[in-house]
Order: sequence, then structure tokens, then C-alpha cells
Amino acid sequence: MATPRKSAVRFRERSELLDFLLEVSAATSETLDLDKLLANVADIVKKVIDCELFAILLYTEKYQELRIRFAVGHRPEIVNNLTLTLNDGITGAAASRREPVLVGDVRNDPRYLSSIDAVRTELAVPMIARQKLVGVIDVQSTRLNAYTEYDRALLRLIATRVAVAIDNARLYRRVDRNHRTLRTLSTISNEISSILDLDELLAKISTSVRGLIHFDAFSILLVDQEQKALRHRFSMRYDKLVDIDNIPLGKGITGAAAESREAIRVDDTSQDPRYIASHPGIHSEVAIPLVVRDRVVGVMDLECVKLACFSDENVRTLTLLAPQIASAVENARLYKEVADRERRMDTDLKAASELQALLLRNHTPDVKGLEIGVGLRPAREISGDTYDFPAQLREEAQSEGRCSRTWRILKRF
Repeated sequence: MATPRKSAVRFRERSELLDFLLEVSAATSETLDLDKLLANVADIVKKVIDCELFAILLYTEKYQELRIRFAVGHRPEIVNNLTLTLNDGITGAAASRREPVLVGDVRNDPRYLSSIDAVRTELAVPMIARQKLVGVIDVQSTRLNAYTEYDRALLRLIATRVAVAIDNARLYRRVDRNHRTLRTLSTISNEISSILDLDELLAKISTSVRGLIHFDAFSILLVDQEQKALRHRFSMRYDKLVDIDNIPLGKGITGAAAESREAIRVDDTSQDPRYIASHPGIHSEVAIPLVVRDRVVGVMDLECVKLACFSDENVRTLTLLAPQIASAVENARLYKEVADRERRMDTDLKAASELQALLLRNHTPDVKGLEIGVGLRPAREISGDTYDFPAQLREEAQSEGRCSRTWRILKRF
């Protein structure tokens, strides 16, 4: 059997250990940038514990899973794709028990999840802050029995101190992201509120939402009360405009959102009988009703080819943005209706004016001794007035001897 390997560093005096722990505290408190913080933690651990593979896995309470957030020595496909539930592997066991787990020979432990065949020893230490699991620090070595109880105790001390710093950095990141999201939402609201062209508005909304949330397909459907359907008004897939079919109210995920007046998120469309395929290859969808003055005017729909693509935070963001989008869409739609009505009215008035001009006399009678002129000036585009030259006028003009004078008769309307 191989001789247990000593730690890279052993603290001979208590004061040396305290100095080191102060160094740990200083290194982890100097930044709230999560990436930089995790890199600092890795440097600290490698100073005192020799390892070929190093990883920091962070715990997500919502999904109750661990994912690698920082790693050294692990293959990229493992770093990018590995997801562990509690009790999965030696790392999951440490997280579940909230106690360090040391395995001197992983070949004899069925819990071990192989990452590199040469690995022989693994040490996993949970990070706990405010009585909640933050994540796990995991180190692996190609030597048998590479780590001792001293290493386990030392790594546990490190984990205890960095857990709070990591939790604070994650909290800061969430707060900062929420702040940036709110600022973006305010900017979007101001931008879209000034656009009255409906096509331009919908294109702007699509671009703005993509800046906040990743999607592969985006649609806005407007309610058609006469047809009892959601009528497709705008749809884009991979930056290309496409056409989709209208959807009856109450049908599909978008119809359900309109009917319930609540956001609906589907992580796997293949498992939801309401799903109506509008775009190929879609696996997740979120539909947000657009409501104005307690009236549903449409639905904003986002789709993605990935499973569970949309998070609770995405839904909250879209829900916050929905009232502004609904008001802007309704204003643009009403503006378009008024503009269309005015164009039709202008066309009708022009036709009426031309008709009136045809109905009115366009020539004047010849009366000896009189010069007759006619002018037409309607109060608006058209009027209801008419005029004529009665025979009596001509007779009186001649009988009264006015033939030597010139008369101009001007009729104004």
C-alpha cells in the first residue's frame, strides 16, 4: 500500500494557521466579483493542498442540484454539462451530509463518478453559510491516499470562511442583475411608448426583449374578438420574420395564457398536451398575456429549442414588461385604426367633392348687358348648397334698362 502523502503545507504553530486564515479572509473579502472570488479560492487551496483536479460546485436550491462553477484540470465537457443532485457521487454525498467526505481509493467506492481514469483520491468538503448549503469544494489526486485527516480539517476551515464570501457575491450578482434589468425595462418602456407605427413597434419590442432574455422564436398575437382567436401579428425565428397560424382563444399555450390572464411557462413542450407547434424543434415556451384596463389585447410568446430554457427570473422580467408592451401595442393599434379611418374619410370626401362639382352648373347663361361670374367656396371639403339663374333675373335685368351696366354676381358658399 502506498504511503499517505503529506500536505503541501503544515502549520507548525497555531499562529501560522491563524495568519493563513486571515489571508483567506482577506483574499475572499476583497471582491464581490464571483469569477474573481472563485479564482482566489482556487489559489488559496492549491497553496496548501496538492491536487491534479480542482472544482468548486455551487448549489441551486430551486433545482436542488450542483453545477461546476470553477474548475482546474477537468475536461470542458464535464465542466459545461455535469449536473449533480444531492447524493450523486462523492461530491453529492458531501453536500447531502453537509460533512467532508474523504476517499483514499476511489476504485473501491461505488459513489465515485469517474472524470479521469488515473484519479485515486478524492476529498469533497461542503460550504455552508447562514445554515444553507452554498456548494462544495472538490479536490482529486492521482495518488492513493493522497489526503489525510489534517487535509480534510484544513479544507473544512477554508470552506467555512469562503462560503459566506461566495454567498455574498452571488447575492450581489443577483441584486446587480435585477438593478440592470429594471434600468433596461425603464429604457425599453420609454422607447416603445413613443412609437406609434405598429410594425416598427413590434420589431423594437422583439429586439429589446432579446437583449434581456435568450430565445429562438418570438411572437406577438393580438386578440380578435369577432373571430374568437389570437391573430398572428408579428413572429420572428432566428432573426427572420415568419408567418404562423392564428390560434383559437383557449387553445394552445398562448390561448391558455390569454384565457387565464396569467403567465404560463412550459419547460418541456413534448409533455404538455396544450402545445401547438408553430416552429420546428421547440422544446420550451413561455407565454405572457398583454392586458390593458382589465382587457386582454394579446399574448407575447417566447420559444426555445433547449429544455427548461426560461427561468423564474425570466418570467418575472417579462411580467414586469408586459403592461408597458400592452399599452404601447394598444396605442399603436388604435392610432392605426384612426389613421385608416381618416384615410377612408379623406377618400370619401374627395369623391363627394368631385361629385358635387359635377352636379353644380359649370357654365353661366348669356344675358345681354350682364357679365355673370360664379365662385364656389365650400365651408369644408363639400357643402349642401346649390345655385341657379332663374329666367326672371334675366327678364328684370333687361326690362329695367340695366343692359348698359355690367353686373358681376358672385355667389359665395
